Amino acid sequence: MNYSNISLIALIINLIINRGFFKIIKNRSALMKSGQAGMVRYGYFLMAANLYFVADFAWGILYENHQVQELFPFLYSDTVLYFAFMFITTLTWVGCIVTYMVKVIRRAKILLYVVWALFILALIYLMVNHFYPFLFSFNEAHEYIPGNGRHIAFALQILLYALTSVYALNVAAKAAKSEKIRYAAIGFTCASMGVFVIIQILDPKYPSYAAGLIIGICMMHSFVEAGEHEEKEVYDNIARGLADNYDVIYYVDVEDSSFISYELRNIYGEKDIQRAGDDFYAESLKNIPDIVHKNDLDLVLDFIDRDHMISALKDCKRISIDYRIAPDNKIFYVRMTARKTGDGRHFIIGIENIDAEIRREKQHLKALNTEKELARRDDLTGVKNKTAYNELEKSVQSNIDNGMDYLPFALVVCDANNLKSINDTEGHVAGDEYIKKSAMLLCDIFVHSPVFRVGGDEFAVFLRGSDYLNRVELMNKLRKTVRENQASGSGPVLASGMSDYLPDSDVRVSEIFDRADKEMYENKQSLKGAETL
Repeated sequence: MNYSNISLIALIINLIINRGFFKIIKNRSALMKSGQAGMVRYGYFLMAANLYFVADFAWGILYENHQVQELFPFLYSDTVLYFAFMFITTLTWVGCIVTYMVKVIRRAKILLYVVWALFILALIYLMVNHFYPFLFSFNEAHEYIPGNGRHIAFALQILLYALTSVYALNVAAKAAKSEKIRYAAIGFTCASMGVFVIIQILDPKYPSYAAGLIIGICMMHSFVEAGEHEEKEVYDNIARGLADNYDVIYYVDVEDSSFISYELRNIYGEKDIQRAGDDFYAESLKNIPDIVHKNDLDLVLDFIDRDHMISALKDCKRISIDYRIAPDNKIFYVRMTARKTGDGRHFIIGIENIDAEIRREKQHLKALNTEKELARRDDLTGVKNKTAYNELEKSVQSNIDNGMDYLPFALVVCDANNLKSINDTEGHVAGDEYIKKSAMLLCDIFVHSPVFRVGGDEFAVFLRGSDYLNRVELMNKLRKTVRENQASGSGPVLASGMSDYLPDSDVRVSEIFDRADKEMYENKQSLKGAETL
């Protein structure tokens, strides 16, 4: 019964200290999807260890009664299970190691491939052992006899544990401080289990492997709890990031640039983006040209530079940029925001789709511009109104005040004759039509200059560019058309005056307007004189 006691105690200890981890098997699909494969594989290892403890416990009881003929089939079957579960614990243990040794995952996976090969070979030996005893046998008295294959299997296990231990301790020696404990724990646990396998070889009737297994489990328990706490911290940070409505989050180690990512919504189309890796910045340089719009490429590359990010986040809590991505030839805006975690050991880099926000802002700006434009338009004629003229006058006056007198211009002031008479005799509808035709005439003459309705029947034109250069010809054309309209009695009759800006003497825009207005009145009198002839 002493043999069984060790396995029973090991089973009870395992169930007590790891009771919470057995629940993860039920939720393994969700955990695997969320990137917590380590928890799942550790759960598999604990389940395999429990199966081994049960088989070992049963073996101790059955072997104490091996002389009972009726129990021998159960003893033999349990011995087969004993070896099978031993091999399964080795397989799941190495799977657990591979998961936790994330920094050297590609090389660590070689261990898993080797153990899978040995596991398959061991199962084959177990199947043929009944016919050709290789691992174990029983004599006529039903006494257990270890076979040469058993020694070979144990020797391979010892070699595997030894190589894993040396490898993990070697990695620990080179690892950063935060990773050193992880690899050291794996290395010492493997060494401990290897020692107990040696003891098991020396005394097959003592449950040394069960003792080594529970010691290894106890050593790993503290490490896994620490790892679970660290993973919880990671996912708490990610959860806080998701609360900011990020679509994709990258959790980047400041020291070594390793990262994991969590994608809530796919914004990259069919592009396959790595969810974990050793170098966030190298992965970004590889993926960015395929995702980011070519016109924003340099902007994003400068932002995602490691030195820039470290330097920028020394003085700021967070930094961000807006840019365009073009997955599957569909262009839309995203915002990348980077900040440090509370302990300063990681960057949280979130990316959110802001295309709808940008488009709303553009539409709002367009609406505002349209509204402003309408506020500066005369409702009747469609030309600019007095508000727009006052703004122009302020802008030009500011240029004059600041010595910017290198832009020549002239002002034309016009007044529609006979408007009061038309309103009185033909009505205001006819009067409004007369004003609209007056504005149209000015727009047709001064094609390249803004026309303003500054009063009921008053207009101003700001001559610039080619209209300024041709101002004399254009004024002659206007006055000729007016005289023709006056003679025919059809079309608007406008009195007009023009004045140039004189940089050497003019200090106020109003001075130029007044000169043009004075000339307009002179022209108005001239037109009235022509009517009386």
